[in-house]
Amino acid sequence: MKADGSILVGVGAWALLVVALAMGGCNGWGKQEPPGPIVQRSTEKLLDQINTNNKLIGSLWSRVDIKVELPGEKHSVGGHLILRKPSEYGQPPRDLLLKGSDTLGAVDFQMGSNSDGYWYMLDAPKSKDDVYSFVAYGKDSGEQAERALDLLSVLGVYELVVDMENGPWPVLRGYEAPPYYILTFFERLADGSLRAKKDVWWHRRKQYVDCIELFDEEGHRYLAALLDDYQQFGGAKLATRIRIFWHEEKLTLELKLRDVEVDSKRVSDGSFVHRKPDWAGQ
Repeated sequence: MKADGSILVGVGAWALLVVALAMGGCNGWGKQEPPGPIVQRSTEKLLDQINTNNKLIGSLWSRVDIKVELPGEKHSVGGHLILRKPSEYGQPPRDLLLKGSDTLGAVDFQMGSNSDGYWYMLDAPKSKDDVYSFVAYGKDSGEQAERALDLLSVLGVYELVVDMENGPWPVLRGYEAPPYYILTFFERLADGSLRAKKDVWWHRRKQYVDCIELFDEEGHRYLAALLDDYQQFGGAKLATRIRIFWHEEKLTLELKLRDVEVDSKRVSDGSFVHRKPDWAGQ
């Protein structure tokens, strides 16, 4: 990152950022300057600025170039990203489908969620193991399917929900250098303690969210997502390049959106139907 906090441009710079993201999350992008003095900003005004933009996106249909990287293997596929927001504020997001395959149909990749549950699938001839898992809502899984729920949290299109009575509760920090506002969302655990659930990094000069981190119940960061190449669609700014890194699994997912349609008629209930692959068995 340059001294002024702007993101370097180019393939090489992007690769360096991704390495830093994997090692240190949103705070690991090679920032040379120490945190500057706190900048006062209204939490409500920042939330309103983010949510006003995101409310303009009711559903999304897009072609997408997908790169999946795991230790010892890489896959590149083309496909679609489809999502639809809940009809009421505060409802958890459910409807999502990210799917892709290569030109020969040899690689099949899916992450999805609907009103019944969520799933993850990677079927590739050079993969160490074909992976498929589906989890119904209300069940504790710890399986790969939970990555679909993570994806819902870091695409940068959903409103940031606040519930001052029951949580999540936002806490805002602001710095002159690097030039960020950081919104940390806390939730209450079963034992009554509070834990940080998510960090949202808002770049003060660029005026958009460019990184999101998720934390587990012990407060450890397990995912970091870099959002870039924002474009205007239907009055809303939308990141068209998203890079996500799951730390423990060392899984990287990169999405490049194109031919984006906001509130598209292509999106329907049938867009999010789950179909178990034949090779997954009973």
